[in-house]
Amino acid sequence: MNLNFQTIGDKRSASEQIIKSTEAGNKIFSGATKAEATKAFLVDLDSSFFSSDAYAQNGKSLEDIQTLAQSTDVQNNHNYMALLSNTMSDEDYAAVLEGGFDFGNLNSADTVTIVDKIKSVLLESGTVITGYNDDLSLDKLEKITGSRSFAAALQKNFSENDIPVTTKNVTEAKQAFEQISDIEKIDDSAVKYLVLNDKEPTINNIYLAQHSTNGQNVSGRGFYAQDAYGYYAKKADGLDVEQVLPQIEKIVKDAGLDQNDENNIEQAKWIIEEGIPLTKENLEAVIDIKEIDFPVTTELGAKAIAAALADGKEAKEANLHDPVSSAKKMLTKRLHLEETRIKMSAAVNTKLADKDFSIDLKPIEKLVELIKEELKNLSEEEAGKIIDEKTHVTDANKEYIFGMTVTRVDIIKQGPVDVAGAMLDRIESSSLLEISDVSFELSQKYRAAQEEYEKMETAPRADLGDSIKKAFENVDDILADLGKEITEENRRAVRILGYNTLEINEENFEKVRAYDLRLRETMERLKPGAVLDFIRRGKNPLGMTIEELSKGLDQNQFGNGQNDSGKKSDEKYARFLYKLEKNNGITDEERKSFIGIYRLFHNIKANDYKAIGDLLKTERDMTLGNLLDATRTQAKAAKGIDFRVDEEFGGLERISNLEGERIDEQIESAFIFYKAHADIVYENLEPEKLKAAKPQNKTLLEDLSEKLSEQETDDELEKKYNIENLKHVRELISSREAKAALEEMETEHVELNFNNLEAVIENKRERRRGKFWDKAKEFDGSIKKEEDDLFTLLDENNYEESYKQKLDQISEKLTETLMNSEDSYIDVRAITLMQKQISVMKKESENATFDVPVEIDGDSISMHITLKNDGTKKSRMDASIQTFEYGFITASLYEESGLIKGMITTTMSEGIEESEYLGNVKEKLCKKLSEKIKDLGVDQNQIGILYGAKLTQNNSTTDAKPDGERKITNTGVLLKMAKAFIEAL
Repeated sequence: MNLNFQTIGDKRSASEQIIKSTEAGNKIFSGATKAEATKAFLVDLDSSFFSSDAYAQNGKSLEDIQTLAQSTDVQNNHNYMALLSNTMSDEDYAAVLEGGFDFGNLNSADTVTIVDKIKSVLLESGTVITGYNDDLSLDKLEKITGSRSFAAALQKNFSENDIPVTTKNVTEAKQAFEQISDIEKIDDSAVKYLVLNDKEPTINNIYLAQHSTNGQNVSGRGFYAQDAYGYYAKKADGLDVEQVLPQIEKIVKDAGLDQNDENNIEQAKWIIEEGIPLTKENLEAVIDIKEIDFPVTTELGAKAIAAALADGKEAKEANLHDPVSSAKKMLTKRLHLEETRIKMSAAVNTKLADKDFSIDLKPIEKLVELIKEELKNLSEEEAGKIIDEKTHVTDANKEYIFGMTVTRVDIIKQGPVDVAGAMLDRIESSSLLEISDVSFELSQKYRAAQEEYEKMETAPRADLGDSIKKAFENVDDILADLGKEITEENRRAVRILGYNTLEINEENFEKVRAYDLRLRETMERLKPGAVLDFIRRGKNPLGMTIEELSKGLDQNQFGNGQNDSGKKSDEKYARFLYKLEKNNGITDEERKSFIGIYRLFHNIKANDYKAIGDLLKTERDMTLGNLLDATRTQAKAAKGIDFRVDEEFGGLERISNLEGERIDEQIESAFIFYKAHADIVYENLEPEKLKAAKPQNKTLLEDLSEKLSEQETDDELEKKYNIENLKHVRELISSREAKAALEEMETEHVELNFNNLEAVIENKRERRRGKFWDKAKEFDGSIKKEEDDLFTLLDENNYEESYKQKLDQISEKLTETLMNSEDSYIDVRAITLMQKQISVMKKESENATFDVPVEIDGDSISMHITLKNDGTKKSRMDASIQTFEYGFITASLYEESGLIKGMITTTMSEGIEESEYLGNVKEKLCKKLSEKIKDLGVDQNQIGILYGAKLTQNNSTTDAKPDGERKITNTGVLLKMAKAFIEAL
């Protein structure tokens, strides 16, 4: 599948867009028509906006972050969960990955937006999406549902609501419809039950109401409420309608209903007669319920169920009176708003007509027509996004940079190959924006002269145009004179020099060959997902040089440090091992060799390509064997050489060797050239490609790069891997811990993305089963020291910093166990998940929440410790742990008036054994508290024991402060309480 992500920002190609640089003021704008010029988004290229730190200077303050944390987008989170559980297809997921997006670390808002746009692009292109627009045939649907009419209604309504027609969704819909289809008529008793219990008329609620009451109706004494403020007057045994009619009519009117409509009055009377308080809300509820026609038709059932699924609810939660999804309601309101604007403007126009002044309503009318047209063809969220864009309801800065960067990359890739030669004297220090300007100008010159040109993104090849072939008939002779191999890559370098009428000498050849390859390879890696990564890190790709972009792409891949969790490189290695294990044609010997090659190029990149610099300086051939030797024997002081990427610039920093000799320009060009080839190899590391390439120790780096680039990816294995991953996503989202994990993430201010959600769910499970710490020691036994320190240091100063440090050390040791010949896909997945869990633990520790390994009966399990302020603003410590014999035990301790007070609770019922055990724990706890906290008094009578405590779904009951910050008066004292509790156990 090949998606053009240009369509995310603009459906025109890059060459069709208006991309204009103005000399006056050095401004640039993109995509605006002449009519819109006054509203164009202008950017000063000399301002910080177009520096490489677009957002670093204008980053969020602490107050901004706290405000953001307070205003959690509940609807967005809801949409995210619905997307992952129901509406994201296999094709959507594959397209996200193909676009370079890091699915695991993509936040919820970006995931919803990107997948929604991808779906729109796929549908527009006619791509068949499994479970989405391939639709199970009507016959298959009929087999599942048992009804052709219901199957047809589902097919229609699922399509209108962007719901994948999966077996799971259809089966759920069938079960929900079966619940309601048996009800011929809803009983008065069921209506009364729904109203008195404030239940919406959903399939499940109506089913429960009907079967709970069984038609039995106990008529109580009637009431009516005055002004709906809770003033109730008892009715007489015989209702005097005339007496209460004025009040009835008033309530009917307050409900927005016609008091002259006899049906409304009759329903109000019925409410009073049934002993239901007559309020505006109750009257509306009764009328809504009684408006539902029973038995429910297949069309109504399918429509309501589809709307419920679109909103992320279960099918049985379908509202039969209001069978419209939230997104569609919002869209309708906004359409109404635009139509209202037209009417209001028209009214003003009428008044101004006499004054020879008028308002042009065409733009607004056109907008409404556009909205109506788009509403017919697009999903609600996509149409809503279009309305947002047309009415300027957007975050202009980030979207602009994203769209502009994607456009500029496309300009370079589609532009002439000449650009590397045209900028040969300055390409090293030029920004992406400047390079794209030159590329665009060159393409315009070719078009004006009606001449064909060789495109940048075209791989070295022989099938060039006749005019280009004729112009370079002697290219092989030139290469022979230079002493260069006759390869397509070298021919391309000579052509670039020729296009730019540059002297063909050794220095120019090496430099243009290096920067052409570097530019081409970097543009290939700079996918939309990578652009988004830059922007999220506060970097503007438009203002970055090629080397800065290259280094930034490596950071996106490998993280900013060895211990970053959920890195793209981890996911890439897991995918590599999965395909290696599933490919039956690969022998054990090849398996070990391929993992070795993978490890080699991983280390080359992770260590800033030092191995390449080593071989260049010592003038050894750039073979796989020599690269492997260099990575093993890099002794910087002994060799007197150190190539590294300078953080300030991103280019090659030249370091003098022991003899003071300076690395010359030719070696620098060679270094850039081989770095680019190393990147190409790494990007193409796939088992099936390595098997076809048959690499050996003597294989040259550039030859391996070329061979791997020519090989095809095993699409079937790719698809199987994606399907397996998406299945895991859906299972996780549907798990019973998901809701509680979301609550914990909100409380602890952990960003909602899939990696974090998976880690929080797993951490919650670990607090019950306790396998994390033992599993870590299985991978590396020395981790036991760090685990012991996490407990030992609890009563030391600055525990928060020590906690993070020890977790980092565990993470580093886990990372070091990877990439050996014995690696399995399952083990790598396990370690990757553990890294994610550690990342979340570190994040939650910033909010005074800790998971600490505690050894009980020889097993290490997690004790969950939370420091918080309760409703009385007293700081307290909650520590909880799952035990096999005595249930889930929690200690809640705080200081008041110089005394330590609190409670020990257990989920177990009180018994002789439980009472004896917890009594001993309490006694030991008080003794330990006295030893550790000498400034406070301890009285056993002030610490109670509660049996049979109910365990809430989210046992992380931390209180989030209104300002997003949890203020603890004395962290050290509270953590000593936690350690005392652990020791008492």
